[in-house]
Amino acid sequence: MQTVSQILRAHLGTLPRAERMVATALLGNYPAAALDTVASIAADASVSAPTVLRLVERIGFDGYAAFQDALRQELKERSLAPIEQLSDYGADDDPLMRARTVFSRGVIETFDAMNPADFHGAVAMLSSAKNRIYATGGRFSYILAKTLILGLEVLRPLTRYLNVEDRTTLLTDITVNDVIVIVDLRRYQTNTIEFGRGAKARGAKIVLLTDRWMSPLAEHADAVLTCSIDAPHPLDSMVPAMAVTEALLAGVADSLGDTPVERMRRYDAAWDSLGFRNRHGSLVETADAQFGETPR
Repeated sequence: MQTVSQILRAHLGTLPRAERMVATALLGNYPAAALDTVASIAADASVSAPTVLRLVERIGFDGYAAFQDALRQELKERSLAPIEQLSDYGADDDPLMRARTVFSRGVIETFDAMNPADFHGAVAMLSSAKNRIYATGGRFSYILAKTLILGLEVLRPLTRYLNVEDRTTLLTDITVNDVIVIVDLRRYQTNTIEFGRGAKARGAKIVLLTDRWMSPLAEHADAVLTCSIDAPHPLDSMVPAMAVTEALLAGVADSLGDTPVERMRRYDAAWDSLGFRNRHGSLVETADAQFGETPR
Protein backbone atom coordinates (compact mmCIF):
# COMPACT_ATOMS: atom_id res chain seq x y z
CA MET A 1 0.00 0.00 0.00
CA GLN A 2 1.40 3.38 -1.00
CA THR A 3 1.90 6.13 1.54
CA VAL A 4 0.63 9.69 1.15
CA SER A 5 4.13 10.91 0.30
CA GLN A 6 4.57 8.22 -2.36
CA ILE A 7 1.22 9.11 -3.91
CA LEU A 8 2.10 12.81 -3.99
CA ARG A 9 5.47 12.14 -5.61
CA ALA A 10 3.92 9.81 -8.18
CA HIS A 11 1.50 12.55 -9.30
CA LEU A 12 3.93 15.49 -9.31
CA GLY A 13 4.75 15.33 -13.00
CA THR A 14 1.12 15.35 -14.16
CA LEU A 15 -0.52 17.84 -11.78
CA PRO A 16 -1.80 21.25 -12.93
CA ARG A 17 0.53 24.04 -11.87
CA ALA A 18 -1.47 25.25 -8.86
CA GLU A 19 -2.00 21.75 -7.50
CA ARG A 20 1.67 20.95 -8.04
CA MET A 21 2.47 23.95 -5.84
CA VAL A 22 0.32 22.42 -3.10
CA ALA A 23 2.00 19.02 -3.46
CA THR A 24 5.44 20.63 -3.35
CA ALA A 25 4.52 22.57 -0.21
CA LEU A 26 3.25 19.38 1.46
CA LEU A 27 6.37 17.41 0.58
CA GLY A 28 8.65 20.29 1.58
CA ASN A 29 7.49 20.04 5.20
CA TYR A 30 6.33 16.45 5.35
CA PRO A 31 4.45 15.18 7.29
CA ALA A 32 3.75 18.21 9.49
CA ALA A 33 2.29 20.35 6.69
CA ALA A 34 -0.22 17.68 5.70
CA LEU A 35 -1.64 17.67 9.24
CA ASP A 36 -2.41 21.39 9.09
CA THR A 37 -5.69 23.03 8.05
CA VAL A 38 -6.72 23.50 4.43
CA ALA A 39 -6.46 27.28 4.85
CA SER A 40 -2.91 27.05 6.23
CA ILE A 41 -1.72 24.75 3.43
CA ALA A 42 -3.31 27.03 0.85
CA ALA A 43 -1.51 30.04 2.33
CA ASP A 44 1.84 28.21 2.36
CA ALA A 45 1.42 27.23 -1.29
CA SER A 46 0.04 30.64 -2.35
CA VAL A 47 -3.13 29.07 -3.78
CA SER A 48 -6.82 28.97 -2.87
CA ALA A 49 -8.40 26.51 -0.44
CA PRO A 50 -10.41 24.82 -3.24
CA THR A 51 -7.12 24.07 -5.01
CA VAL A 52 -5.95 22.09 -1.97
CA LEU A 53 -9.20 20.11 -1.96
CA ARG A 54 -8.96 19.44 -5.71
CA LEU A 55 -5.46 18.02 -5.23
CA VAL A 56 -6.62 15.74 -2.43
CA GLU A 57 -9.44 14.36 -4.58
CA ARG A 58 -7.25 14.07 -7.69
CA ILE A 59 -4.77 11.80 -5.90
CA GLY A 60 -7.55 9.45 -4.80
CA PHE A 61 -9.00 10.58 -1.46
CA ASP A 62 -12.70 11.14 -0.79
CA GLY A 63 -12.01 14.35 1.07
CA TYR A 64 -9.58 16.17 3.30
CA ALA A 65 -10.62 14.17 6.37
CA ALA A 66 -9.82 10.89 4.58
CA PHE A 67 -6.50 12.37 3.43
CA GLN A 68 -5.51 13.19 7.01
CA ASP A 69 -6.78 9.85 8.36
CA ALA A 70 -4.47 8.06 5.92
CA LEU A 71 -1.58 10.23 7.05
CA ARG A 72 -2.24 9.52 10.74
CA GLN A 73 -2.25 5.79 10.05
CA GLU A 74 0.98 6.21 8.12
CA LEU A 75 2.61 8.01 11.04
CA LYS A 76 1.53 5.24 13.41
CA GLU A 77 3.08 2.56 11.20
CA ARG A 78 6.17 4.67 10.66
CA SER A 79 7.17 4.49 14.32
CA LEU A 80 6.34 0.84 15.11
CA ALA A 81 9.01 -0.98 17.11
CA PRO A 82 9.71 -4.73 16.69
CA ILE A 83 8.01 -5.54 20.01
CA GLU A 84 4.83 -3.86 18.73
CA GLN A 85 4.79 -6.13 15.68
CA LEU A 86 4.94 -9.45 17.54
CA SER A 87 1.24 -10.16 17.00
CA ASP A 88 1.01 -8.92 13.42
CA TYR A 89 3.09 -11.24 11.26
CA GLY A 90 1.21 -14.57 11.31
CA ALA A 91 3.41 -16.72 13.53
CA ASP A 92 0.83 -19.55 13.34
CA ASP A 93 1.64 -20.11 9.65
CA ASP A 94 4.48 -22.22 8.29
CA PRO A 95 7.54 -19.90 8.31
CA LEU A 96 8.84 -21.15 4.97
CA MET A 97 5.61 -20.46 3.10
CA ARG A 98 5.09 -17.23 5.01
CA ALA A 99 8.55 -16.02 4.00
CA ARG A 100 7.92 -16.96 0.36
CA THR A 101 4.67 -14.97 0.32
CA VAL A 102 5.91 -11.91 2.21
CA PHE A 103 9.22 -11.54 0.37
CA SER A 104 7.68 -12.07 -3.07
CA ARG A 105 4.96 -9.52 -2.38
CA GLY A 106 7.44 -7.05 -0.88
CA VAL A 107 9.76 -7.10 -3.89
CA ILE A 108 6.88 -6.73 -6.36
CA GLU A 109 5.30 -3.87 -4.38
CA THR A 110 8.67 -2.15 -4.13
CA PHE A 111 9.26 -2.11 -7.88
CA ASP A 112 5.63 -1.26 -8.65
CA ALA A 113 5.89 1.81 -6.41
CA MET A 114 9.34 2.87 -7.60
CA ASN A 115 9.55 6.30 -9.23
CA PRO A 116 11.35 5.58 -12.56
CA ALA A 117 12.67 9.14 -12.79
CA ASP A 118 14.33 8.87 -9.37
CA PHE A 119 15.75 5.43 -10.14
CA HIS A 120 17.25 6.42 -13.49
CA GLY A 121 18.48 9.68 -12.01
CA ALA A 122 20.28 7.73 -9.28
CA VAL A 123 21.84 5.40 -11.88
CA ALA A 124 23.06 8.40 -13.91
CA MET A 125 24.70 9.93 -10.83
CA LEU A 126 26.36 6.65 -9.86
CA SER A 127 27.61 6.08 -13.42
CA SER A 128 29.15 9.49 -14.07
CA ALA A 129 32.95 9.28 -14.21
CA LYS A 130 33.31 12.78 -12.74
CA ASN A 131 31.53 11.84 -9.51
CA ARG A 132 33.01 10.36 -6.36
CA ILE A 133 30.58 7.83 -4.89
CA TYR A 134 30.04 7.22 -1.19
CA ALA A 135 27.48 5.12 0.66
CA THR A 136 26.49 4.89 4.30
CA GLY A 137 23.72 3.46 6.42
CA GLY A 138 22.47 2.86 9.91
CA ARG A 139 22.80 0.27 12.65
CA PHE A 140 21.42 -2.55 10.48
CA SER A 141 21.03 -0.93 7.07
CA TYR A 142 24.78 -0.34 6.69
CA ILE A 143 24.77 -3.83 5.10
CA LEU A 144 22.94 -2.40 2.07
CA ALA A 145 25.34 0.53 1.72
CA LYS A 146 28.35 -1.77 1.97
CA THR A 147 26.91 -4.21 -0.56
CA LEU A 148 26.40 -1.37 -3.04
CA ILE A 149 29.97 -0.15 -2.68
CA LEU A 150 31.43 -3.67 -2.93
CA GLY A 151 29.66 -4.02 -6.27
CA LEU A 152 30.42 -0.52 -7.55
CA GLU A 153 34.12 -0.73 -6.77
CA VAL A 154 34.43 -3.60 -9.25
CA LEU A 155 32.80 -1.51 -11.97
CA ARG A 156 34.24 1.97 -11.42
CA PRO A 157 36.83 3.97 -9.46
CA LEU A 158 36.24 6.61 -6.76
CA THR A 159 33.89 4.62 -4.54
CA ARG A 160 34.00 4.39 -0.76
CA TYR A 161 31.90 3.01 2.08
CA LEU A 162 31.48 5.39 5.02
CA ASN A 163 31.41 4.19 8.61
CA VAL A 164 29.68 6.54 11.05
CA GLU A 165 33.06 7.88 12.21
CA ASP A 166 34.07 8.66 8.59
CA ARG A 167 31.18 11.04 8.00
CA THR A 168 32.39 14.08 9.94
CA THR A 169 35.77 14.09 8.21
CA LEU A 170 34.12 13.77 4.81
CA LEU A 171 31.99 16.86 5.42
CA THR A 172 35.22 18.89 5.41
CA ASP A 173 36.04 17.94 1.82
CA ILE A 174 32.68 17.52 0.10
CA THR A 175 32.30 19.00 -3.38
CA VAL A 176 29.54 19.22 -5.98
CA ASN A 177 31.01 16.12 -7.63
CA ASP A 178 30.23 13.92 -4.64
CA VAL A 179 27.25 11.54 -4.65
CA ILE A 180 26.27 10.00 -1.33
CA VAL A 181 23.91 7.04 -1.18
CA ILE A 182 22.27 7.07 2.24
CA VAL A 183 20.20 4.16 3.55
CA ASP A 184 17.77 5.26 6.26
CA LEU A 185 14.92 2.90 7.13
CA ARG A 186 12.11 3.07 9.67
CA ARG A 187 13.00 4.41 13.14
CA TYR A 188 15.34 6.69 11.26
CA GLN A 189 18.73 7.54 12.77
CA THR A 190 19.25 11.15 13.75
CA ASN A 191 22.99 11.11 13.04
CA THR A 192 22.37 9.73 9.54
CA ILE A 193 19.77 12.41 8.81
CA GLU A 194 22.00 15.20 10.10
CA PHE A 195 24.93 13.94 8.04
CA GLY A 196 22.77 13.89 4.92
CA ARG A 197 21.53 17.41 5.52
CA GLY A 198 25.07 18.65 6.13
CA ALA A 199 26.37 16.96 2.98
CA LYS A 200 23.55 18.42 0.89
CA ALA A 201 24.21 21.90 2.27
CA ARG A 202 27.84 21.58 1.14
CA GLY A 203 26.86 20.67 -2.43
CA ALA A 204 26.75 16.87 -2.48
CA LYS A 205 24.02 15.01 -4.35
CA ILE A 206 21.98 12.66 -2.16
CA VAL A 207 20.46 9.34 -3.23
CA LEU A 208 18.19 8.13 -0.43
CA LEU A 209 17.10 4.52 -0.03
CA THR A 210 14.27 4.48 2.49
CA ASP A 211 10.95 2.79 3.25
CA ARG A 212 7.48 3.78 2.06
CA TRP A 213 6.98 6.11 5.05
CA MET A 214 10.16 7.98 4.08
CA SER A 215 13.02 9.23 6.19
CA PRO A 216 12.91 12.96 7.06
CA LEU A 217 15.94 13.21 4.77
CA ALA A 218 13.66 12.70 1.74
CA GLU A 219 13.00 16.42 1.36
CA HIS A 220 16.74 17.04 0.90
CA ALA A 221 17.46 14.14 -1.47
CA ASP A 222 18.04 14.39 -5.22
CA ALA A 223 16.62 10.89 -5.75
CA VAL A 224 14.38 8.95 -3.35
CA LEU A 225 14.08 5.18 -3.73
CA THR A 226 11.44 3.57 -1.52
CA CYS A 227 11.08 -0.08 -0.56
CA SER A 228 8.82 -2.38 1.40
CA ILE A 229 10.14 -3.55 4.77
CA ASP A 230 7.39 -6.12 5.41
CA ALA A 231 8.82 -9.27 6.96
CA PRO A 232 7.76 -12.79 7.95
CA HIS A 233 9.06 -12.02 11.47
CA PRO A 234 8.68 -9.12 13.94
CA LEU A 235 11.77 -7.32 12.61
CA ASP A 236 11.85 -5.20 9.45
CA SER A 237 13.08 -6.92 6.29
CA MET A 238 15.88 -5.70 4.06
CA VAL A 239 15.11 -8.16 1.24
CA PRO A 240 13.24 -5.66 -0.98
CA ALA A 241 15.87 -2.99 -0.22
CA MET A 242 18.58 -5.42 -1.27
CA ALA A 243 16.68 -5.98 -4.51
CA VAL A 244 16.76 -2.21 -5.13
CA THR A 245 20.50 -2.22 -4.39
CA GLU A 246 21.02 -4.97 -6.96
CA ALA A 247 18.86 -3.05 -9.45
CA LEU A 248 21.12 -0.01 -9.04
CA LEU A 249 24.15 -2.18 -9.79
CA ALA A 250 22.38 -3.51 -12.89
CA GLY A 251 21.64 0.03 -14.02
CA VAL A 252 25.24 1.16 -13.54
CA ALA A 253 26.60 -1.91 -15.36
CA ASP A 254 24.25 -1.23 -18.28
CA SER A 255 25.18 2.44 -18.34
CA LEU A 256 28.94 1.79 -18.33
CA GLY A 257 28.78 -0.87 -21.05
CA ASP A 258 32.25 -2.20 -21.90
CA THR A 259 34.04 0.53 -19.94
CA PRO A 260 34.62 -1.57 -16.77
CA VAL A 261 36.20 -4.56 -18.58
CA GLU A 262 39.84 -3.51 -18.13
CA ARG A 263 39.17 -2.37 -14.56
CA MET A 264 37.58 -5.73 -13.75
CA ARG A 265 40.70 -7.50 -15.06
CA ARG A 266 42.91 -5.34 -12.84
CA TYR A 267 40.54 -5.86 -9.91
CA ASP A 268 40.74 -9.66 -10.22
CA ALA A 269 44.51 -9.53 -10.68
CA ALA A 270 44.89 -7.42 -7.54
CA TRP A 271 42.94 -9.93 -5.46
CA ASP A 272 44.84 -12.83 -7.02
CA SER A 273 48.12 -11.19 -6.02
CA LEU A 274 47.00 -11.20 -2.39
CA GLY A 275 46.23 -14.90 -2.36
CA PHE A 276 42.51 -14.69 -3.07
CA ARG A 277 42.72 -16.55 -6.38
CA ASN A 278 39.63 -18.47 -7.44
CA ARG A 279 40.84 -21.97 -6.62
CA HIS A 280 37.90 -23.60 -8.38
CA GLY A 281 39.46 -22.80 -11.74
CA SER A 282 42.77 -24.28 -10.66
CA LEU A 283 41.12 -27.48 -9.46
CA VAL A 284 39.27 -27.92 -12.75
CA GLU A 285 42.48 -27.49 -14.76
CA THR A 286 44.29 -29.98 -12.49
CA ALA A 287 41.51 -32.56 -12.88
CA ASP A 288 41.49 -32.13 -16.67
CA ALA A 289 45.22 -32.69 -16.83
CA GLN A 290 45.00 -35.73 -14.57
CA PHE A 291 42.28 -37.40 -16.66
CA GLY A 292 43.71 -36.42 -20.04
CA GLU A 293 41.26 -33.64 -20.90
CA THR A 294 42.37 -30.51 -22.73
CA PRO A 295 42.75 -27.70 -20.19
CA ARG A 296 40.13 -25.02 -20.54
